[in-house]
Amino acid sequence: MKLSEYLLDRIFSLICMLVAALVLLALLWLIETPAVFILFAEVILLAAYSTALLYDFFRKQSFYNLLQKMTEQMDIKTLLGELMVPPHFLEGQILVDVLRCCNKYQNDQLACAEQENREYREYLDSWVHEIKTPITSARLIVENEKNPTTLRIDDELRKIDAYVEQVLYYTRSTDVEKDFKVEKTTLQALVYAALKTYSKPLIQVGGKPVLKELDIPVAADSKSCTFVIGQILSNAIKYRKDNLQVEFSARAEKNTVSFFISDNGIGISAADLPRVFDKGFTGENGRRYSKSTGIGLYLSQRLCRKMNISLSISSVPGQGTTVTMVFPTESYLQAAGL
Repeated sequence: MKLSEYLLDRIFSLICMLVAALVLLALLWLIETPAVFILFAEVILLAAYSTALLYDFFRKQSFYNLLQKMTEQMDIKTLLGELMVPPHFLEGQILVDVLRCCNKYQNDQLACAEQENREYREYLDSWVHEIKTPITSARLIVENEKNPTTLRIDDELRKIDAYVEQVLYYTRSTDVEKDFKVEKTTLQALVYAALKTYSKPLIQVGGKPVLKELDIPVAADSKSCTFVIGQILSNAIKYRKDNLQVEFSARAEKNTVSFFISDNGIGISAADLPRVFDKGFTGENGRRYSKSTGIGLYLSQRLCRKMNISLSISSVPGQGTTVTMVFPTESYLQAAGL
């Protein structure tokens, strides 16, 4: 708060003071008071008023500057009212009381929203586990009654199972670390687990997986990593050309392990590439393929961030796409206390 702003806000008070000083001057002059006494009276009046005005300005300036500074620096601004110390002037005390009431109301609303969101996620989590039972039963029935019709049904059941799995990871994406189990594994084991899930659709499109030097140890959550690799593999199958080939390779470095998944599909345009991890973004390829949801890569990015894994994509339209996952090594995790 500046002095000029404060004085402008007190303009009516200043005008009243000036009028009062002039009236006093006129009255003293009319009763023929000596000029020296008139001067003393005016000086005392103006000095007293100026002192009171400056005192009020400095205490309010200190309070409001602190309030602005805390507002700018605090991440959780709903705690502002609780952290503010009530000042010694009435306006500031009323402001702090109002802030505390507003903050309490907002915190209560946030708590209710979080509770509702938590209950909703718990319901979806329960629903996913419940719906997996009839899906599994249906696939067992298909396995025992194989014919062209049931095999087509099995393909659709597999798609439903993949979407249900996606729902499960979506509901857990906000607090997925609660279900994390970081353990020693190898990139080869992770790739085999993903290929096992997507082996049938890969075979159906005539795709060929190529594995190169994947016997490299990493420390990661196997389920989440398998899901991420599966999403990338699913996209490779979806946006394929003839003679699909998906290559898995890796390179060990000092504190990281770089894992590459490359395909020879249709690729991603340069305009769409910066937005592939945005929620719901499907881009040019999504408009050409109606089955795109724009959720798979978004979830994969969220999961990788939770696991401290860097996920990036490079692509050349018409030639293919390469997805890079950079894992921190176990020694690096131990040094970081993870």
